[in-house]
Amino acid sequence: MSNSFIGSPVERVEDLRFLRGRGEYVGDVARPGMLHATIVRSSQAHGRILRVDASRALSIPGVHAVLTAEQIGPVPTIPLLLDVMPDLQRFQQSVIAGAKVRYVGEPIAVVVAESRALAEDAAEVVDVEISPLPVIATTQSRSDHPALLFDEHGTNLAGVFTAVRGDAHQAFAEAPYTRRETFRVHRHTAMPMEPRGIIADWDGAAQRMTVWGATKAVFANRRILALQLGIEPGAIRMIENDVGGAFGMRGEFHQEDFLIPFAARRLRRAVQWIEDRGEHFQASHHAREVSCDLELACRRDGAILAMRGSAVADLGAYVRTVGATPA
Repeated sequence: MSNSFIGSPVERVEDLRFLRGRGEYVGDVARPGMLHATIVRSSQAHGRILRVDASRALSIPGVHAVLTAEQIGPVPTIPLLLDVMPDLQRFQQSVIAGAKVRYVGEPIAVVVAESRALAEDAAEVVDVEISPLPVIATTQSRSDHPALLFDEHGTNLAGVFTAVRGDAHQAFAEAPYTRRETFRVHRHTAMPMEPRGIIADWDGAAQRMTVWGATKAVFANRRILALQLGIEPGAIRMIENDVGGAFGMRGEFHQEDFLIPFAARRLRRAVQWIEDRGEHFQASHHAREVSCDLELACRRDGAILAMRGSAVADLGAYVRTVGATPA
């Protein structure tokens, strides 16, 4: 018996709910006594953090906390789920910047207050002093470049992949026609209708965390969060709401996926963070930027005899959850 679903139209059942405004996104969820968070982000692409003074922000009535790397203690990194190789692991991202920032928009502090507006006002008066360092904006990954993102590693080159099959050099030497071209794919990012958002609610009595968040990798993110918080994965319930677009950008673990649950557990209150569009441009995961030099060796009739080339992929300041797979 043939499968009648293949090639047959399937009626959508969710459209009426969306068209009537009955969707439930992260921004629509409200918890009793919920607080609101804003992220203080780096204005520098590369620099050393000299000072973070939150005294003015903490003096504002209704501000409950300003969390920095110092308050978090041992700052966890975001582990790799793919391409778990030692070279790549050296460049994992911390959930919050401590001694150094490596891109514009990197989180430095989390302000938690009674309302989003109050949290944003308080974030404006968090005094962050950063000593600028040389910036690298292209795929110059030489170890002698002055803009070393990780001084201890002596290079910005996370890894090299080499693949060889057959004798390309011999084929090029004998081919009647060769052609070389350079191709580039610029850096880009997703622009979903709904920016990212997360709500975390810690039940101290049951020692359980409930997380509402626009991610399409709930089980992977649950494992990572449990490891970072030092609790069992079964103690975390991840709830996936309606999502206004993903496009790959929601398939990884972002720093806020730790920072907001950490704040909720520390303050014993539900905490909500909703990304604004400016934050999205700065801080959401961007796609890779790639340049490729490609050579083809052909016969006169166009049959390809051999191909060789090299590509350089810019993954940004860190190697994130999916490792070098995008490259």
